Amino acid sequence: MSSFHNFDLLSVGFVVASTGILGSVIYFSNPKSITNKYFLGFSVSTMLWGVVSYLNYQVANISLVLFLIKLVLFFAIFQAYFFYKLMSVFPNTTFTFTSKYRRHLKLAVLGTALLTLTPFVYSGIKAAPLGTVSQPIAAPGILLFVILAVSLVGNGIFLMVKKRGIAGGIERKQFTLLLSGVSIMFTLIIVFNLIFPTLLNNTRFIPLSALFVFPFVLFTAYAIARHHLFNVKVVSTAIITFFLALVSFIEIIFANTASLIIFRSSIFILVLIFGINLIRGVLREVEQREKIEHLASELQLANDRQEGLIHFVSHQIKGYLTKSKAAFAGILEGDFGETPDSIKSVAKEGLRDNQEGVETVMSILSAANLKKGTVTYKRESFDFRKVVVDQIEGHTKEARNKNLTLETIIPGDVDFTTIGDRDQLSQHVVGNLIDNSIKYTLKGGLKISLAKKDGKIFFSIKDTGVGITEEDKKRLFTEGGRGKESTKVNVNSTGYGLFIAKEIVEAHKGRIWAESEGTGKGSTFWVELPAA
Repeated sequence: MSSFHNFDLLSVGFVVASTGILGSVIYFSNPKSITNKYFLGFSVSTMLWGVVSYLNYQVANISLVLFLIKLVLFFAIFQAYFFYKLMSVFPNTTFTFTSKYRRHLKLAVLGTALLTLTPFVYSGIKAAPLGTVSQPIAAPGILLFVILAVSLVGNGIFLMVKKRGIAGGIERKQFTLLLSGVSIMFTLIIVFNLIFPTLLNNTRFIPLSALFVFPFVLFTAYAIARHHLFNVKVVSTAIITFFLALVSFIEIIFANTASLIIFRSSIFILVLIFGINLIRGVLREVEQREKIEHLASELQLANDRQEGLIHFVSHQIKGYLTKSKAAFAGILEGDFGETPDSIKSVAKEGLRDNQEGVETVMSILSAANLKKGTVTYKRESFDFRKVVVDQIEGHTKEARNKNLTLETIIPGDVDFTTIGDRDQLSQHVVGNLIDNSIKYTLKGGLKISLAKKDGKIFFSIKDTGVGITEEDKKRLFTEGGRGKESTKVNVNSTGYGLFIAKEIVEAHKGRIWAESEGTGKGSTFWVELPAA
């Protein structure tokens, strides 16, 4: 067989491959979209119409030829139906037709489609030599087919023109490209596949039927590529699949035996199926990646809003607490005149609670700033031992008030110099750990140690307190992370103290961790920092 004589077959393969891939790409990009569903229906009916248009002049049996010609009209009416529905819903993802309208239209389409398979549309054919198109003998029923098909296509184009008129931006350009493609396609089909054979008895253009679909494929594909409607990876996969399918189809053209044609046709179908499944997989991967990126973006936005709210609320509360603190202090200092002892007692309690409130707010603000990375640290050389000793002296009275022993093991002949932010390490790390141990130890005492080994400073505080469960260890150093039973011992626990301590220690290239054998068996907190 020469390639010239099989040009019509090549055009069929081209259209089947391109239309099938295009329909699959659009459908699988969002299977729930009603536009994509009708696009797939239009693509499939167009593929079947093109294949049957080719086959009707490739068989010798008169009855089979007549049946295949009728099938051309059968698939053509569904092609027109899906086109009209596509134009009705495009570019929406959801659309609702009235039940009465939907029922009547479906009945009309189905009835006409079945009518095309009867003698009421084509009563017979004028036989022609194999390889040439036979002339069908039209019956009165052909008018019903023509009226419905032309009405569906005409109304579909009218809807597209109307939508294009009110659209703007990229959407208008999409309408323009799609409208151009379908207008050219249906003009060619109506003129050369309907008017010429039916009214002029001219069937010479029927072998080119598949090519009439090419403008639709070309303009739609261009719209996708031009306006980046799909991921580059998806488009690349679709292009590769198309060319593989086309190459495998060209092999069919040059086959010279029936068995070879069947074999190579099977290869073509398998390549097409495999390619479509590959595109579907790539689309899913792209969709999942986009979902993850969108979710990450939403989470970041929500996180930024939350942090902004925390800052606003915390600053407001801090302002109110500062004012009330000044009022309580003024009462105790006699700024408002002689104060009875009963009022002084209330003022002292209020001042203490106020101070705890300020510390809580400052902890939340510090945690938010650390999380945002807006905290800056001083880099200065200082004696870490002095920091530990000062904090121990500052907490001695608190420990004695609870009848807790306070043992220290701090060698005086070791250099504990380190480099970093003295205030941050003193207040939020050493001070916070000692304060926590006192609060969570009901009886017994604390043992605070300082050591140096291999260029690293080790600070530890061991207590005989409530202990830590394995479950609590997972939450200890997280933002707002508190032990399950922590609030029973310390009602003012915010869960931010250890999180802040961890952020500060790690910013100083150190590490912090906790050890405990379980509930009621005490805890040991360790801090490791690089020595100067």
